[in-house]
Amino acid sequence: MQTRADIRRRDRLAALVLLVLITALAGALVLRRSVFDDADVIERARLHEAIEFGRVSARLERSAEGDRLTVIMRLRTTMGVSLPCYVFVLARNDQTTPKLWAIWPPQTPGAAVSAGGHFNSSSPATGQPVTLTNQWERIAATIPQPSGGPPFDDIEVYVVDPDGRILLARPFKV
Repeated sequence: MQTRADIRRRDRLAALVLLVLITALAGALVLRRSVFDDADVIERARLHEAIEFGRVSARLERSAEGDRLTVIMRLRTTMGVSLPCYVFVLARNDQTTPKLWAIWPPQTPGAAVSAGGHFNSSSPATGQPVTLTNQWERIAATIPQPSGGPPFDDIEVYVVDPDGRILLARPFKV
């Protein structure tokens, strides 16, 4: 017959085993999360390297309707799959006061760009939808130039995935 001391010893041993199992499970969950987070970072880095630019050009055009900056570029992916994404072109002149900026596709401040002209990717669907493949995709962005003001001096091209993650941000001088 078991005594009370034997029962307490067995209960303590069971509690210790349960505590070790819970600690091991928590450690496994933390390890699993860090491994998957690292895999996500590696996957985004792979996507960043997989987007290739070709023949980016920007020119200021003048017409009776007004001045405009036309940016023509070619994009593709080096991966063997199609990559749905959104493209934004942000033109800036940070030398002026106040800073001058415009975005293509045209939209009001707050969607993909702040009132100060800073890009955020919280609304990816406001961009130009493109599905990149291993074939070159030609993109032509026309950005109205404010009349009488200084010209834009640089542009930044953003490629964003449907979840709003920036896959590529690349500056160019005009």
